[in-house]
Amino acid sequence: MNYSRRKFLKTTSTGLLGLGGVAALSGSAAAGRYTIYSDLRTYEDGVTADEIDNAILEVRGDCPLVGLGSTWKDVAAEQGMNAVYMAAHAAHESAWGTSNIAQDKNNIYGWGAYDSDPYDGAKRFDSFEHCIRHVMPRVRDLYLTPGAQYYEGAHLAGMNVHYATDDQWAEKIRDVMNLLASNIDYGGGSGTSYSWPTYSYGDQAESVYSIQYLLEEHGYSLQYHDGIYGSEVQSTVESFQSARGLAVDGVVGPNTWEELYVTVWDAENDPWWATYGAQHHLRYGQGYDIAVDGYYGPETRGAIEDFQSNAGITVDGIVGHDTWQALADR
Repeated sequence: MNYSRRKFLKTTSTGLLGLGGVAALSGSAAAGRYTIYSDLRTYEDGVTADEIDNAILEVRGDCPLVGLGSTWKDVAAEQGMNAVYMAAHAAHESAWGTSNIAQDKNNIYGWGAYDSDPYDGAKRFDSFEHCIRHVMPRVRDLYLTPGAQYYEGAHLAGMNVHYATDDQWAEKIRDVMNLLASNIDYGGGSGTSYSWPTYSYGDQAESVYSIQYLLEEHGYSLQYHDGIYGSEVQSTVESFQSARGLAVDGVVGPNTWEELYVTVWDAENDPWWATYGAQHHLRYGQGYDIAVDGYYGPETRGAIEDFQSNAGITVDGIVGHDTWQALADR
């Protein structure tokens, strides 16, 4: 069976429009923490299962998806994925758990529901929990892993290329993610908060090294890796901003950082340039005596965990949103 092209179920789309207009959010409503280019492999440890359930209650009320927060969190931790994405994807595909396929087959992701015969084609599961544990690892393996059959980038825009024939599929799920996010506390760890710094032409700092390495991770080839925000960095940032639909100003501020950072989380899935950048920042910006080699091993994980503990953020050994932000802001 070909998993690469699957149109969003008409019954689900209609259901969403009837349940608060989620599928038809305005552009301003869509603005928020997530974009269609946010890395779905970002495991946000600071988001709790209860917060996900409560966010669903706030957005939709007491719907069938309430209570699945712990399953989404478990699978997110196992797979290195974003639990808020998992919840939003389910909400979008299943009309918050009320579609016929969800109710009759416990299928909240429309898995196997193709255009020719969506209801009969949809796979049956023993429970919503079973559906999550079956589908999300396959999404991770097929769509979010570099080199995989349907990999076009570990984000909604990349998934949209092969996962759905609805051209607005990525934007619709992004909008639900941001609705949920508006009801979640992302403070993280002990409550210590950090913000994205702003860098522009002429700046020189350890975080500029990170910017250069992260641009390399996104496929931009730079001649210099010197921590200096020169004309090469500025023009490359402008190209990156244009490609991501951001305001093109050549300045790395909060919106550009949100698109630029790449999650570093284990030895099997370590993105080389992003790992190198995190190691470089830990060694030369924070004083950790570790190798800077682009390999995520026990030494790197130990340094990350120690940094997280000292920074007052969740200790999980993953260089995701909060850890990159703390590195850049210190």
